Amino acid sequence: MAVQIRYRALPLGELFGALCGGEFLDAVTESAALNKREAWSAAADKFPALKEEREILMSIGSSLGNSDAAGQAAMLELNKELLSARLAEAADAAARKGAMYRSVGVLSGLGLAIIIV
Repeated sequence: MAVQIRYRALPLGELFGALCGGEFLDAVTESAALNKREAWSAAADKFPALKEEREILMSIGSSLGNSDAAGQAAMLELNKELLSARLAEAADAAARKGAMYRSVGVLSGLGLAIIIV
């Protein structure tokens, strides 16, 4: 999105059309009856996300088209870094909880085997 804004300077409608392919942007372009900001908000409501991710997504939608291309590219880079940090936190939590859930499954199986025998 940042590359399209920086080098092609497309209006929002054309930008969303040029970036079709992701589920979120497809949901934005499906809402053609709404203006682009309302379509962005409606698409954000369709996708389950944690509060923090939804806030980042909504800040992107509210910032698009409000400044020059360099400002928009900088805003997208900042939000990319915020989302990357959230992804790293989620991966860490999944690794910690994954080991716990695996051990609970094994222990439950052993307990059930002992009860049956």
